[in-house]
Amino acid sequence: MCAYSVFNTFPVYPLSAKPLILLAFCRYRYHTSLFNRPGWQQVMELMENGQVETLIVKDMSRLGREYLQVGQYTELIFPSYGVRFIAVNDGVDSLYESTNDFTPFRNLMNEFYAKDCSKKGRSVVRLKAETGARVSSRPRYGYMKDPADPKRHMVPDPETAPVVRYIFDLCVSGKGPAQIAKQLKKDKIPTPGYSYYQKHGVELTGVDITQPYNWSTNTVAGILEDETYLGHTINLKSTTLSFKNKKRIERPESEQLRFENTHEALVTQQTWEIVQDIRKHKRRRANMAEQNIFSGLVYCLDCGGTMVLHRAHTMDAVKNNFMCSTYKKKGKDICSAHYIREQELNAILLDDIRRVTHFARQNELRFAEHIRKKQGKEAQQEIAMLQKKIDTMQKRQAELTKLFKRLYEDSVLGRIPDEQYRILSQEYTTEQKEIQEQLPAMEVRLQELKDSSSNIARFIENAKRYSEIPELTAEILRIFIKRVEVGERAEKYSRTAPQEVRIYYRDIGLVDELPENVADSLKEEIPNEVA
Repeated sequence: MCAYSVFNTFPVYPLSAKPLILLAFCRYRYHTSLFNRPGWQQVMELMENGQVETLIVKDMSRLGREYLQVGQYTELIFPSYGVRFIAVNDGVDSLYESTNDFTPFRNLMNEFYAKDCSKKGRSVVRLKAETGARVSSRPRYGYMKDPADPKRHMVPDPETAPVVRYIFDLCVSGKGPAQIAKQLKKDKIPTPGYSYYQKHGVELTGVDITQPYNWSTNTVAGILEDETYLGHTINLKSTTLSFKNKKRIERPESEQLRFENTHEALVTQQTWEIVQDIRKHKRRRANMAEQNIFSGLVYCLDCGGTMVLHRAHTMDAVKNNFMCSTYKKKGKDICSAHYIREQELNAILLDDIRRVTHFARQNELRFAEHIRKKQGKEAQQEIAMLQKKIDTMQKRQAELTKLFKRLYEDSVLGRIPDEQYRILSQEYTTEQKEIQEQLPAMEVRLQELKDSSSNIARFIENAKRYSEIPELTAEILRIFIKRVEVGERAEKYSRTAPQEVRIYYRDIGLVDELPENVADSLKEEIPNEVA
């Protein structure tokens, strides 16, 4: 009989004899609370082939620290394969039944030890996370460890940071995650997993190094939604179910720790906002040569529903048109068609963007003053309205907490029937959930209104950057336009009747009329290129 030690490597042994397995604690990547470690898998393979007669460990903890599984192996699996099990320090020998009396208690204590180690490890990670330091072992794709402070700080990686910016630029230009992944593969840009393998020689779990350019849609979507690239650190975003079950689960935002401006951003705030706005209006790829560049931007002026673009291979492009989705789904009793052709809307938006951006470039101070004056009254009214709603919601949220407590006490003391408790509890829960969903969006909008001055400056900078706009593109639309509302024609079925189109610009809102003397000069400077 030959000895066979299970470490990271395995010596050759004679196949004619059953080996004696000396199982040692493998300190490579797997903890003994798990039974998926490579060495153990090879031991089980030997057992299944009938090549093991005796299994010896130093003590029971070297076999494993999960007492249910350890018990299953020692009580059921080993005997079924005819394997003798010996734990030297614990005096356990399956050949002698009397030595196994206290084995279950030892296994339970071993699990308690593993659980305690896990608890202490989590505490250390949380303490570090609360300081705003990076707690992940690897920096995000696009970054690398800061040579001056490798454990806590990261800096842009000169090789992969441009790729991250490229991905965001592609999204701003109108491409979705699937199209971006296809473009990256076409450009032969290595995936994050393969890039890490190239630099460190380590194969990450789930990474196929035989396909270095095979970007997935999920990988691209994850990058587009990661606030790390905005310069922020979000700690404790996920955790595991337990020290036994390593499945990752996302934590609710209320349990995450957020620290802003902890490292250099790879994308600007404006680019981030545009991309997130695009991601809110996810759509399936249309079976057409070109994607709808207006997706998620055009709405019905009356009902607020989205406007749907109708086009087909059998229809001339000039006939492509938008129609109210509410009208399409619920009929004319709820809303009307609000019909407008795509070509006509394109011309209206292109002409107005040229008008407003030209004014912003040529008359910066007057433009800022005009927008600020125009927004002043409207913004103050909206700020007051939002503040009032937020205060009311927060007050109601506090009241609901007290009501829940009082309702629970009444139920426990038998003051109200169980059925009434269930109905009221459900109503309060629904109301509380609605408040929790609406409140963050209102607070964000309130902050946007308060930051209107910096938003005007940003709009002027974009107007300077895009001094020439020969045609309307997805990028131009996303940078300048926040929302477009299309009204119904004054006379139904008339092609010449007036139709209101409200254009809300990003950062500055609705720009209806410019100062009269400047508007007159613009008529002379800007040719009427689009009918």
